[in-house]
Amino acid sequence: MARQRWFYAIWIGAFTVGATVATPAAWAKGKKPAKAATAPRRNPAAAAASATHLGAAYHAYDAGDLATAERELTQVDDDSLINRDYSLWLRGQLALVAGRGADAKQHFTALSKIGNSRFASSVAWRLADADWVAKRYRAAASAYEKLLGGKNVDQRADVGTVLFRIAQAKHGVLDDAGAALNAEARRWYRRVILDWPSHPFADDAMALLVAAKAPEAALSPIDHIERAKKMTDAHAWDAAVAEIEQLDVSKLSAGEKVQRDYWLGTTLYKMRRRYGEAGDLLLGVAANMSGGSAAEAMFHGARAMSRADRDDEAIKWYQRVVAEFPSTAWAQEAQFLTGWLEFNRGNYKAAIGPLETALEKYPASKWMDDSLWFLGMSHYLLGDFAQAKTKLLALSKHGGALEGGKGQYWLARTDERLQNADAARDGYAAIVKRFPFSWYAMLARARLAAAGAAIGPFGVASPRPQGPSIDEAPDASLADDPLIARADELIAAGLIAEAGYELTRDEGGFLKRHNRAAGFAVLFDRFRQASNFNRPWMLSIVHANSALNGPPTGAAKTWWQNAYPQAYQALIEKHQALGDNPEGYLYSIMRKESGFNPHDISYADAQGLLQMIPPTTKRVCATIKLQYDDGRLYEPEFNIQTGSWYIGHMLTKFKKQIPIGAGSFNSGPRPVMKWLDQNGDREIDEFVELVPYVQTREYMKKVTENYARYRYLYAGEDYQQPLSVDKAYVKNNITY
Repeated sequence: MARQRWFYAIWIGAFTVGATVATPAAWAKGKKPAKAATAPRRNPAAAAASATHLGAAYHAYDAGDLATAERELTQVDDDSLINRDYSLWLRGQLALVAGRGADAKQHFTALSKIGNSRFASSVAWRLADADWVAKRYRAAASAYEKLLGGKNVDQRADVGTVLFRIAQAKHGVLDDAGAALNAEARRWYRRVILDWPSHPFADDAMALLVAAKAPEAALSPIDHIERAKKMTDAHAWDAAVAEIEQLDVSKLSAGEKVQRDYWLGTTLYKMRRRYGEAGDLLLGVAANMSGGSAAEAMFHGARAMSRADRDDEAIKWYQRVVAEFPSTAWAQEAQFLTGWLEFNRGNYKAAIGPLETALEKYPASKWMDDSLWFLGMSHYLLGDFAQAKTKLLALSKHGGALEGGKGQYWLARTDERLQNADAARDGYAAIVKRFPFSWYAMLARARLAAAGAAIGPFGVASPRPQGPSIDEAPDASLADDPLIARADELIAAGLIAEAGYELTRDEGGFLKRHNRAAGFAVLFDRFRQASNFNRPWMLSIVHANSALNGPPTGAAKTWWQNAYPQAYQALIEKHQALGDNPEGYLYSIMRKESGFNPHDISYADAQGLLQMIPPTTKRVCATIKLQYDDGRLYEPEFNIQTGSWYIGHMLTKFKKQIPIGAGSFNSGPRPVMKWLDQNGDREIDEFVELVPYVQTREYMKKVTENYARYRYLYAGEDYQQPLSVDKAYVKNNITY
């Protein structure tokens, strides 16, 4: 629950019933109104005072000071507010917490009439909560059942609690402590156990069934496996493994054993631990599965073997996937990975055959570009530059700075090795013009400089600013637009996160209602006031067009500043010295990691602005004497403080080399130390391309580009990427 700011809908002061400020993923799915909700202001002074008290009420509520929240709300004139729905929502929430069901129902009923409110999808749930708090249990249960049966269940609803409440209502235990546990109640309690195994009420539901010696308390092996699957989906990895491992294998049927081993192997694979065991389990059951399931089990079993450093076994199983399931997507990837594994082991000659087969057998595969690339590099590293040039030429025709740029760069590098100096020079210059500041443009400039033909970051002597126009200052008259008026009132109330959310809901409609140059200027200004750097970044990437390919002057500077913002600048400047981070480096990491979204979470449980992982953060906290609590990583200051120390120390460990330091943050320092030991005598272009982790390899390139742009925009510095690598990393205890 710490991932987002929760407006607690508490059941008798103890349990949350799911009302939140939605995460960005939820915003993207929600229906955006054509027009923001408004209400006429009776008196500007009264409206301002009410907004101030409303903000104070929310802040008190978030801090758990309910008495102050209630007191502040008595000073709010709802009818004077543009954001009347915020007041009604909080009044209803406070009434629920205080057990005043009738009052809560009155407030939520009034709120339900504001159809385009951000709370609209949750009002029906709160009305049911109001019935529950008023002890109208059966009415509440009936309402909950209806809501659960709807097409679009509010993703912010605490369905586990709702199911438990329905069971209690069916049970009748809240009206009569001695009520018998009837069949219908047992069925609902069982739903809690099976559908929400990680929910606190799941154990309570099981205890009730066990105490009543109900047959529903008995779980089959498949029930346990289904529970484990849901735990895995919730990233409760250890609980999922424990749920499956409690099964007595000797008592399972053949089919149950297959399911048990498959899902245990899948869970171990997803949790990124015990890869060898995961591979053995998945490969062991593949022969007893059919069709796509068998192909998927065999493929992921092979991948697990590779990640357990059992590459010979992995290659053998990849070949079996291709042989037995040739028409599947798993076979396409397996064919590519067979060559890729050989390449990563330095067996460049052995990699060529499988990669050529991948191109011939699966010419429309999404792995075609990768196959071309590793073929080209295999020939290059073997010194067969003519063959390398053929593959790289094909890749260079593709678009994008990382694919097309990669092909162009290595094509020019190949020309250089073939002593075609003019072709190499022209190739390097073309990359800089086409993809300024990209990783390959920086490498190309370094190569040109080494040849005595240095050029600027845009590849031309006098670059001109590009991109669509945008007003230099926000147009004050647009403050009367309903969307901006709504956001301004929330900003004045100190509800800045809420203001940013409201702006996001109707930014498209706002831009349609106004001149785009003026509209973007106002939106960027208000998002900045709301400390929302994620949306301007995304809007700039989509709408800046060519502005980021020219110098940051005039209108282009505004696009640059929003695409590369100094997000949370005060916190960065306060804490960046903890790790001796160079100016711009933490912004570069933050942009790549979270896109400046403090609520971001990855599949690997990396959290917050700098995507710190809890185990790593705990170790950092112990070092810098900072209290660690689960969920604090979603607090910008805590995330930046701990991230600054760790990221900066990673960079120092690897001698302040930007791409290598960034790579160590992505993969951890141990792999980078291994790669430096193996390939640290190579130049940086080859070193990076030989990084075996795809994500880390591309991360190194993108963070370096971000850093170069930040230095150019805010420090006026033309960052030069060194070609040499310092392989002598600092040997210390920072190996986690």
